[in-house]
Amino acid sequence: MKRASCPSCGAPVVFRAASSLYVVCDFCRSTLLRSGEDLQNIGRMAELLEDASPIRIGSEGHFRQRHFTVVGRIQLQHASGLWNEWHILLDDGRSAWLAEASGELIVSAQVAVKDPLPAFSTLAPEMPVTLDGRRFVVTDLATARCIAGEGELPFRVAAGYDVSTADLRGNDRFVTIDYSETPPLVFVGQSVALADLQLSGLRDVREPAVAPAQVATRALNCPHCAAPLQIHSPATESIGCESCGSIIGVDDENLSLLSRAAQALREVPWLPLGSAGRLRDSDWRVIGFMRRSSISAGPTYSWSEYLLYDGQQALAWLIEYQGHWNLARGLSNPPSVTRGEAKFTHAGRQYRLFNHGEAEVIHVVGEFHWRVAVGERCVVDDFICPPLMLSREVNERESIWSQAEYLEPDEVCTAFGITTPLPVRRDVYANQPNPLVETHRQICRLFWKLALAATVVQLAFIFLIASEPVLRQRVVLAAENDEATLTSQEFVLKSRARALLVRHQTSVVNNWLSVNTTLVEKNTGEAHLGQQEISHYKGVEDGESWSEGSPADELVFRAVPPGTYHLVIEYELGSDSSESVVDTIEVIRNPTGWSNYVLLLIFLAVFPLLSRWRRNSFEARRWHESDVGDEASGDGDED
Repeated sequence: MKRASCPSCGAPVVFRAASSLYVVCDFCRSTLLRSGEDLQNIGRMAELLEDASPIRIGSEGHFRQRHFTVVGRIQLQHASGLWNEWHILLDDGRSAWLAEASGELIVSAQVAVKDPLPAFSTLAPEMPVTLDGRRFVVTDLATARCIAGEGELPFRVAAGYDVSTADLRGNDRFVTIDYSETPPLVFVGQSVALADLQLSGLRDVREPAVAPAQVATRALNCPHCAAPLQIHSPATESIGCESCGSIIGVDDENLSLLSRAAQALREVPWLPLGSAGRLRDSDWRVIGFMRRSSISAGPTYSWSEYLLYDGQQALAWLIEYQGHWNLARGLSNPPSVTRGEAKFTHAGRQYRLFNHGEAEVIHVVGEFHWRVAVGERCVVDDFICPPLMLSREVNERESIWSQAEYLEPDEVCTAFGITTPLPVRRDVYANQPNPLVETHRQICRLFWKLALAATVVQLAFIFLIASEPVLRQRVVLAAENDEATLTSQEFVLKSRARALLVRHQTSVVNNWLSVNTTLVEKNTGEAHLGQQEISHYKGVEDGESWSEGSPADELVFRAVPPGTYHLVIEYELGSDSSESVVDTIEVIRNPTGWSNYVLLLIFLAVFPLLSRWRRNSFEARRWHESDVGDEASGDGDED
């Protein structure tokens, strides 16, 4: 650490980083160049613009378990608003940068790259770029203007110079190519959450806006119709006037007319501008409203987007289409997806392409963090994994990913305290959760439980109530005797039989056999009659074998009391064949029955099949609205 005094005002200045060549005096804003032990005043630094960043010089934090201190800042302005590059010093003496733009934080450091870098003019959004063997995709091309700097800086900063940069992403890595020097500088880093940095020494910031009085606003007037305007977010770049429809650009304290009452569409937002509420554990205020339309493979669709601001840094979108609502935020770690790819996995979820088209801005009112214009267009791809949807918007300058989560309409009303009737919800939306999925899973779980119980009962019948053969006898029927009567051997039932099965296993082929079986109790003469006809035909026709009927059949006598029994069997043999027939007779006490078990399983299976059909019908309605094909299926559930 080097301490010195400002040669202009005498205030103390400190160099903490060895890489710092310049320091901006906190008191007189002089830019001081370090040359050995001397400091040289090379001019006064311009004033920084007011923003809502909680970070300041002297703030401390941790990145990858390494402590750092914020020692400097460069403030830039580009099409999407203000952009801070915080110069941070790690405890090991190395320095890095903490970029802060549109609510996203990125820690990066300069690296040397062996591969030749593409010219800035050759780059385009979604263009793949390979650096040192790793694939990246261009996500943003911008020319930013330096506003000012403060604290310690490794190079000279002057207001008014332009910096052309290209942002690239690949997996969890973020790359910035700075074309302000030759050769260009390359910075590699990753996106981080504010909480993960464990920052301390932050400046006081406003609390999230719950009531209108808690948000500081700037009151201005429309330069076209003089209607009052309010600016809530320091990142606001343009305002749509509710009174005359003009679009006004915001430059510091000045307003410029970008589009004079050029909007053909005038629409009153269902959710009024300025509405404040709490949604998904965050406090929001509605500061902008946009109406967009899309032309894809079919008809034209239009929807509403409300820009939300949390009073500090974060921005989000509340999107409404045909009564369906989504809360969308920028995705800091977007997937690496090539154009035309229909499926991919991100954060453990599989997403499928649902819509592809071109979106156009047709109406704007309120504040926006870029220079919005009616007629502004971009190509949009929507990928769904209900209740989530990832959307990619690509124009000539940038590629932006956002993640939307489906909201129930009542949740929106409750959050913002709106009593106006909701827009009517129609059809099934792209990422609307299927309410029948969980019902289907519960029915399937119940089916398997009941099926298991039925199987246990069936096995109990098999093993605990064992079947018992009581008679086996073989009979030969000669072909010349077409009728015959047989009295079987006697058998004894010591106890009541739940069922008594009589099975005839014959050798009949290409013939038929009529069998009348009478079960007779020896002592009482009580008789039970059963009739059967057995037929079995087979052959070969046109080189293919065929078969009809079966040579075996059986009948069951129910609730047979104990006693001594025999069978009286009357045979009638058909004349279609001249061959003799052998009949093997079996009598089984309490046979194992499977028909009731099978019928029960079929009955139980009706319910999961019905619930599956209802669930898939919901998915069919969803994919009917898609312009990339019908993907309705039940795949991937836990049936």
